Amino acid sequence: MPGGLSIMILDASPLQQGKGNGDIIIRPADAAEASILAPLTFRSMAGLLSGLDQVRHVAFAAWTDDRPVGLLLAGPNLVREPPPQLYSIVVASGWRRLGTGGRLMAAFADWGARQGHSALVTEWSDRLPGSAALAALLSRSGWTPPRQASLRLQSTVDRTERVFTRRDQLLARLERDNICIISWGHAPAQVKERLVTLATMMGDGGTLPDWGDPRPWLAQLDPLYSLLILDGQDNPLGWIICEHQVAVGRWFFPIGWIHPDHARRGLLMAAIARVTAMLAENQGPDAIAAFETTHLNKTMWYMLEKHFRPHATMADYLLASRCDLIAKPGGAAA
Repeated sequence: MPGGLSIMILDASPLQQGKGNGDIIIRPADAAEASILAPLTFRSMAGLLSGLDQVRHVAFAAWTDDRPVGLLLAGPNLVREPPPQLYSIVVASGWRRLGTGGRLMAAFADWGARQGHSALVTEWSDRLPGSAALAALLSRSGWTPPRQASLRLQSTVDRTERVFTRRDQLLARLERDNICIISWGHAPAQVKERLVTLATMMGDGGTLPDWGDPRPWLAQLDPLYSLLILDGQDNPLGWIICEHQVAVGRWFFPIGWIHPDHARRGLLMAAIARVTAMLAENQGPDAIAAFETTHLNKTMWYMLEKHFRPHATMADYLLASRCDLIAKPGGAAA
């Protein structure tokens, strides 16, 4: 799925005592233990273990004798600014129902408070097999109930024919309304300058949210499938940003934004109708388009959830939770 991350959770059962063959000790993990701890986190995150410093990247391990039976891994927020983010928490199958997951979470919270952080956060997919178990563990550990933070979906572009049954009429309406949709790569320099100027002005004024800002994407966007929505005077009304993710063979659309004054005109819907038709024509009907939107982008969320999610080949909600902390005396500065 595009964007975000999923958390691995294997211990979230009601706490019971008296199982296991020895005492379980929770302590900070050391970079020298990376190889033995690696099986207790995602393969893609195992490399973080060799850089543990207990300040920026932190891990706590559960041990019985010389054997690791649990691991919590955390570090800088991967998708936003601080607070720190819980990446994964795993307890080996033979060592569950002993409260080990809760003790790892408590150690993480204690670390966060001593570091002077005001909160900890985590995000995970609702498709995760252990999603309900994770939510239960977080709740027992004093974290907030999960909320839907992002909607993610992907599909082959031929499926959009089920959404845009009147694609031609939708696009024809743009011409009647004197609206132009143009690829970033085909836009004149002055139009690109207007977009940057508008984004800067609205960003500085607090009317363009971070999730709608195209400027961080300008160096990496796909110039053909990133589209600008312009009025009759070539002033930007909105945009959709596309990134060609070659490694996974898809075109990812992380941003679809329209000026609030034009939010009810169906312009985002028309832009997606245009770009999916372009993908089908240029890349074939099996080309994969992936979309992601935050819950804060109500226009895009409603459109994707109502019109696209029923026809998607993959779809999930990214759930989020946080734990507010009270800094402890003697801790390091955040």
